[in-house]
Amino acid sequence: MKSHNVSDAMARTVAVNAITIGQCFYLLNSRYLIDSSVSIKAHLENKYLPMGIGAVIVLQLMFTYLPPLQRIFDTESIPLYVWPWLLGGGLLFFFFVEAEKLLIRLKRNSTAANTAAGSQAT
Repeated sequence: MKSHNVSDAMARTVAVNAITIGQCFYLLNSRYLIDSSVSIKAHLENKYLPMGIGAVIVLQLMFTYLPPLQRIFDTESIPLYVWPWLLGGGLLFFFFVEAEKLLIRLKRNSTAANTAAGSQAT
């Protein structure tokens, strides 16, 4: 953001929102440690998940747009065109973690297959 000649307060607001959005996507991703979280079913099983994420959204919007909180935290309102970039970054982070989980599953399956083949050969 600093390369676009924005203020420190704007950069700070974007950074805090990027971290919070990343944490929300990681929360969705960590529903299963190794199995894929790319399903609606994975997220509907926990009735508190939508409430928790909804509360985070409300609090982040307050942090970002309420003048009293902007004075306390020395932040500025984020222009609307920035939000798709922030959400896209969170989604990208989600899929990077999913790719890591896929690699772990593939490695486990490969190791299990090699172990089973080795025990049959003896």
